[in-house]
Amino acid sequence: MRPFSAIGDDGTTLSYAAVPPWPRSMTRLQFVSATSDKAGSILKFLRHAAEAVVTAASAAGQKVVSADPTGFAADDAVMLWKLSTNQAARAVVASVDAEAGTITMVANLPFALAPGDKVFLMAEAGRVPVGAATKEINSPTVFAADGPALVEIDGTAACKVQLVSGEYV
Repeated sequence: MRPFSAIGDDGTTLSYAAVPPWPRSMTRLQFVSATSDKAGSILKFLRHAAEAVVTAASAAGQKVVSADPTGFAADDAVMLWKLSTNQAARAVVASVDAEAGTITMVANLPFALAPGDKVFLMAEAGRVPVGAATKEINSPTVFAADGPALVEIDGTAACKVQLVSGEYV
């Protein structure tokens, strides 16, 4: 078992914490704390539904990723994973080009990607109502994913995934 923790960004309408995969391990979340100012806010748990391997370098600040777009579509939530530094970030697909073998994101990439890095298609696998409050969930297994996990919360002007912690098993 290997412990991990992730802290979300300060968001206005969305905050997330990305937990990258660990080789040959399941990701088990054991504690989640999130807060929102939105009366109907939802804490969402996402796991990967498909993945694509990056085939050519993509610089930070650009939107296009060279990777097989099979299974990806506009408006899909994805996790970008930089293998060499174990960095992970959430992104949204703007479009795909099967002929060129590219996936274009809505916003610029937060870090450079190299061949061998991955783009994970993320699919919602659970949700917990939070409302305009802070919600803490603590359990031996709050959520488990075979690979990467993404936790997100929405808000109107202020929201944050305060902490996600657990272990790779």
